[in-house]
Amino acid sequence: MTDTPFRPRIWLLKSCPFCLKLRIALSEMAMEGRVEYIVFEKGDAAEADLRARLTQAGITPSYPAAEVAPGEYATESDDLIARYASEVGVDPETDLPLLRYYREGVFPKFLDMFQTLKDMGHDPA
Repeated sequence: MTDTPFRPRIWLLKSCPFCLKLRIALSEMAMEGRVEYIVFEKGDAAEADLRARLTQAGITPSYPAAEVAPGEYATESDDLIARYASEVGVDPETDLPLLRYYREGVFPKFLDMFQTLKDMGHDPA
């Protein structure tokens, strides 16, 4: 009998700028093969499952989210980036140029667009 090592599961909402930020960071840290991605859309079964898991864990559902250890969940893209950067020994501020480019360039514009859509009464996700 072999013990399969735990692989963190990362839930990413399509069209979510915070989820994209995490995915960029994990990709740049070469974590792609070390995590399992669950990409979902608002209202689908994967979102319902995640909401139930987070609620049961006492966490307000938000995205991205990760099962960082069996039964242990975390949210907040920057916290997750810091966690995994620490695990692989990189500094997300200096060692991840694509992440820095996203944070300083596209990300603020993406957030402005999301806020504008919310202000207009639309669900941007």
